[in-house]
Amino acid sequence: MEIDKEKVKSILFITLSNLGDIILTTPVLEKLCDEFPSSDVDILTGAPGKEIFEGHSRVREVIVHNKKQPLPEAMRQILYLRDKKYDLVVDLKNSLIPFLVGSRFRPGLSNLVFTKKKIFTGGEKEFVKHKKEEHLSKLLDFGIEAFLGTRFYLPVDNTQKNIVSGIMGSRKQKQLVVINPGAKSHLKRWDVSKYAKLSDKLVTELGCRIIVTGNEDDEEVIENFLAEVKEPVNDLHGKTSISELAGLIGSAKLLITNDSAPMHVASAVNTPTVAIFGPSDERKYGPLAKESRVLKPRKSCRPCENALCDQGPEEGCITDVVLEDVFRAAKEILLRS
Repeated sequence: MEIDKEKVKSILFITLSNLGDIILTTPVLEKLCDEFPSSDVDILTGAPGKEIFEGHSRVREVIVHNKKQPLPEAMRQILYLRDKKYDLVVDLKNSLIPFLVGSRFRPGLSNLVFTKKKIFTGGEKEFVKHKKEEHLSKLLDFGIEAFLGTRFYLPVDNTQKNIVSGIMGSRKQKQLVVINPGAKSHLKRWDVSKYAKLSDKLVTELGCRIIVTGNEDDEEVIENFLAEVKEPVNDLHGKTSISELAGLIGSAKLLITNDSAPMHVASAVNTPTVAIFGPSDERKYGPLAKESRVLKPRKSCRPCENALCDQGPEEGCITDVVLEDVFRAAKEILLRS
């Protein structure tokens, strides 16, 4: 659908709910800002999006959407959005919201039907889009070519550099590595004991300084990690905002992480990443920063993207990822930096 850009004075951008998912949608916002430089932009997003988007120079209002909110509250929000009389609605949730709020330009009804688009090369190989590209492809519905020159948006609080300087001390030659051993799903968590041994090897063999990060949900994982490490680690879990985490990861030479939000933060600030994957598909969610590596189990059943392992083991296939392989990948990146 071709749209008359001169008629677009107000835009509603409907993004996603979880931090990592939201970060992967920010290139869509940046492209909208480029294409409609004089339009007002409102954003409907999950709670983490409020911190990300509130300081954006082009965003007029951030509206937090709670998918578990009671029906009367949800209807009040719809009526509030209807009163805004948007000219364009871009919806990455494939929801009914664009049709309920009304707009001059909105997605077609076909967008409500979720279909996996498969492209085959040579009649054999399946090509899978990264989620960043999949989100950007939604703009094709409006005649917007979105894939060239797209960039992430993430506010970065550089005050974290002062913390990093304090951690590094006078021995600036040491390389800073951030380790993130947590993840929302237990199947995406590599063994804590392996993370602890990896941290010790990075300190003793490569002379690195280590910072461990995570949120409140990672408390038990972090406690177990700290109980097993033998070499010094700086614990900053639960002590950083999103923008401070971006500043911290942006100051590091390397992030080592499970498939989780900090990996997407690293993509946004272009910090090299060693990402350890289990059941999720690295082709869709893998790191996009330069010099990044993905370590994954050699299992024919993955990527299954299941919440539970169909093969039986409660801890899942991620346990098959070998410590030495992760260390080798980290070493290669650090020696090149």
